[in-house]
Amino acid sequence: MYRPILLATLGGASLLASQPAFAHGFAGPHMFVSTLILDDPNVADEASLPTLSYQPQPSDGGMVSNLYAAGFEFDKRITENFGFAINGGYQWLTQPGNKTANGWENLSGTLKYKPYVNAEHEFMMSVGVVRNFARTGATGENGATLGNDDSSSTAPTYYFGKGFGDLPIGWARAFAITGELSYQIADKNLKVIDAAGDLNNGTSNRWTGGLSLQYSMRYLAGQVKDYGLPEFVNQLTPLVEFQWSSPTGRPSQGSTTYLIAPGINYTATTYAVTVEALIPGNKATGSHLGVIAQFHLYFDDLFPNSLGKPISEWRL
Repeated sequence: MYRPILLATLGGASLLASQPAFAHGFAGPHMFVSTLILDDPNVADEASLPTLSYQPQPSDGGMVSNLYAAGFEFDKRITENFGFAINGGYQWLTQPGNKTANGWENLSGTLKYKPYVNAEHEFMMSVGVVRNFARTGATGENGATLGNDDSSSTAPTYYFGKGFGDLPIGWARAFAITGELSYQIADKNLKVIDAAGDLNNGTSNRWTGGLSLQYSMRYLAGQVKDYGLPEFVNQLTPLVEFQWSSPTGRPSQGSTTYLIAPGINYTATTYAVTVEALIPGNKATGSHLGVIAQFHLYFDDLFPNSLGKPISEWRL
């Protein structure tokens, strides 16, 4: 996933009924692939090493600055349906006429619980709490330039995935959607501190959400009709992601942003590779086309007896 993920507790999640876990994000025969700018609804033992991106920054008509990033994510199950993740990365911001700014992003982590999977209707849902740890990345001028928050934040988040296997149209059954919705709550709110309109070092509260639309060639061949295509083709999933983020009050840092990311995923047994374009949906998001790519590892198949199994056999 492209955005940061955070560490916190899940209040009340244990009240929900647990369901069997599925490796690689399966709900029945439908697999929800790992997405890059949104988090998928599964809880698993996996890692993204690395996620590489290039994205031109918003411009008012002047020279365009370019942001490059190399990120990582590590996900680990504590029980079958409950786990955590840690995210981080390094950024480079090239600015015409200025020295390149570079530094580490703030660390972030998540706790996620998957309470429900309906195999018959190819549905999966998870709930989580995401925590961003301020001042864990670059400091000083570089850190400020790269936008590392001075205030930590917490974001309760809902995730879901739904396959279209219920549809009566054969070819359309290979479609699936995933989505997430979160509300970021800053530890320290952004405030105006003087008559000149200067702001403190707080952070805006924000709504963030998005959807992905996926078409599984694996599902088409296995559940609808095998057209005799090469196995490589049957492991592809064309997809498009849409992400939206908006501050909830004033003053705020930044404006409402929209990002569209069409691309393609290749998922093998032990790894996946995904490449997507990054298309700004408005001027506040960016000025030109970007790109993001990820190499993803599935530990449940690579190391099924060690790193790829839950820490505890107890079912939450």
